[in-house]
Amino acid sequence: MEEIKLKEIDLSILQKIQSQGTKSTIYTDGDLCYKFLDGLYPNEKIDLYKKFLDMDGIKIDNVLFPKHLIVENGNLKGYTMKYFANSVPLSDKFLRRYFNCNEIFNYVEKASRILRNIHSNGIVWQDLSFENILVDDRGNVVFCDIDSCTYKEYSSPFFSILFKEFLIDYRKSKVSTKEDIDKVSMILSFYLTMYGELLQRITRKQYHILSDNINTLENLRGIANILIDKSCPIKDIPYLDEVIDLNDDYEIDRKKVLTIK
Repeated sequence: MEEIKLKEIDLSILQKIQSQGTKSTIYTDGDLCYKFLDGLYPNEKIDLYKKFLDMDGIKIDNVLFPKHLIVENGNLKGYTMKYFANSVPLSDKFLRRYFNCNEIFNYVEKASRILRNIHSNGIVWQDLSFENILVDDRGNVVFCDIDSCTYKEYSSPFFSILFKEFLIDYRKSKVSTKEDIDKVSMILSFYLTMYGELLQRITRKQYHILSDNINTLENLRGIANILIDKSCPIKDIPYLDEVIDLNDDYEIDRKKVLTIK
């Protein structure tokens, strides 16, 4: 993996992108994204540097791996990755009152298959949400912000806010496998996008208003019940591409769903 010195980067030609991380600042020159890890502690940067070197050579379609490591005086300051042009986070794509479920299902089905490939390469994304899955209007999907992943002995302290609120604050439990962290995180983001509400706060009446018309939500009902039942262990969680029905075609009115309690 190539390294570039921080002083070699002309910051004056970089433009800050709209979507920013909580512990980083991200710029682009139109070809590459430059992610500066200004929110990490020195020991976290050291561990991340070692993890990136160990992951060097792994290639997964539709995953934005680091192209260069940005260093200063031998210390990791950030990294570059390919710029995925004309895209938005999947979390922002459906921030509107009306949308057809088939559109989101096509994006999520592709994202789930990418996640399978990530897991087959021994990587757990861990800080997974629809905020770090990018989509464009041509149906392309990529995963970004790989720095929070777990790989081999390199663990990460970072989880998505959705996952933390669900597992620690609501469930107060654990998952059976590391891969289930990603599977549950994707399901939680999926329900938040569909209903505009956290899974643990969706009422039966709200659930039915969409599930009566959408097979995918009927397919997921048993898993949803397991997840919200604090007495059930979280195991045997499916990938979303196993339950999504791409024949679903239903126009969702977000306002109507949110007003039913």
